[in-house]
Amino acid sequence: MKKIIDSIFVLSFIFTSSAVFAKTQISWWMEARAERDPIVMEKLVNAYNSSQDEIELVIEFTAQEVLGEKLRTALISGGGPDIVRAAGPSFIKEYQMAGMLENLDSYADQYGWNDKIVPWAYNSGVFDGSLYALPLTYESMIMLYNKTLFAENGWVVPTTLEELEDVASKAKAMDMNVYSYGSTGWQPTHEHLVGIYLNNYAGPENVYKALIGEKKWTDPVFVEAIELLRKHMVDEGYWSGSLENYYAIDWDQFHDAFSARDAAMMTIGTWTFQRTEMNFSSIDDDWGWAPLPSLSSNSPDQNFMLAIGTSIGLNPNSKNKDAAASMLNWLFSNKDVVINLSNSLEFAEFNLPLYYEDSDFPTDVNPKIKDFLSTFGKVTGEGNYGYCTWAFWPADPGVHIWKDMEVVWAGDISVADYMADHQKLWDKARDKGTTLSIPNR
Repeated sequence: MKKIIDSIFVLSFIFTSSAVFAKTQISWWMEARAERDPIVMEKLVNAYNSSQDEIELVIEFTAQEVLGEKLRTALISGGGPDIVRAAGPSFIKEYQMAGMLENLDSYADQYGWNDKIVPWAYNSGVFDGSLYALPLTYESMIMLYNKTLFAENGWVVPTTLEELEDVASKAKAMDMNVYSYGSTGWQPTHEHLVGIYLNNYAGPENVYKALIGEKKWTDPVFVEAIELLRKHMVDEGYWSGSLENYYAIDWDQFHDAFSARDAAMMTIGTWTFQRTEMNFSSIDDDWGWAPLPSLSSNSPDQNFMLAIGTSIGLNPNSKNKDAAASMLNWLFSNKDVVINLSNSLEFAEFNLPLYYEDSDFPTDVNPKIKDFLSTFGKVTGEGNYGYCTWAFWPADPGVHIWKDMEVVWAGDISVADYMADHQKLWDKARDKGTTLSIPNR
């Protein structure tokens, strides 16, 4: 009899222990990338799972071309992962409008997310007055310059239009291009330049007003911005020496041209840090980065154009929302984990817009990247930011802004007519309700 009682006690203990110590499992679906996935597993999944004993994070990698449809189908049917991932605010907004995202206000209050995330990025996930998504990755447009070349010639890194045109004239006098850049292989490269001139000539405040419909894109300040871009591209040949060269050069070529002193500077996105470092590692020259110069009094301060590359939220059908929110808070609260993960991914992913200081970075992080992350958080946190076209323009105006720019550069249409066409597309987008959510400044 005693043996039976002992056996029952042992079985009861095992069952009770399993129930008590079983981890809550939370799921997250990501697009599969062979070179990235092992890093995510090691520096995110394993790091989190080993940090505590209550929750287990499980990431399922799915082919990128089917992930979006798979996720939508699962959410519609009441299933899907606990953590919902989408390619930025415009895509995650679609889930929110369809009732497929959990309201995060209570979690934001509980964990103080508003104090951890820089305001513009936090607001990118605020829809209808409530928080529904968190920013996972951001990017921006910057200016790179040959630091050694500038020092040798006593050139000042341009912060204004006058300083830019002064450096341009000196570079040309040395048979050197002003900027290295090209569009072969990625025609939408044109929109990088359009965005630069809209934000840094017309100014972020005016761009914001046009995005929310308080200002027309036909306003003279926007026409003047594109006229200046046309002048610098077509008349002055700022990019790779001529419009024809700009069309003919691909991304490998313009990176190589910059490191070979064929150009003094390069307009580019922050995704290029590691590639540029690699190119300069085999030569004696050094490089530096700077915010893009202000091009008029409409944009008195240098700013960083914003783009959220990835947004994440919670599945309202999840049975483990509290656990999933706890995991996300762990990520947004551990800058050392974020920096380690992002550094391993060349600062192209998991680049969370937090408040960074020099002391947050380990010694093996490239000082140029550390300087950018620290500066970016400070400057944008103070409200000095603009808008990348691919992040805040709806579909049809977004395509028009780069595709029809070639018609302007060819001289087949005036800038005024181009901007009038652009405004018509915005009017249609507003009528159809396809404009994107623009965070309050």
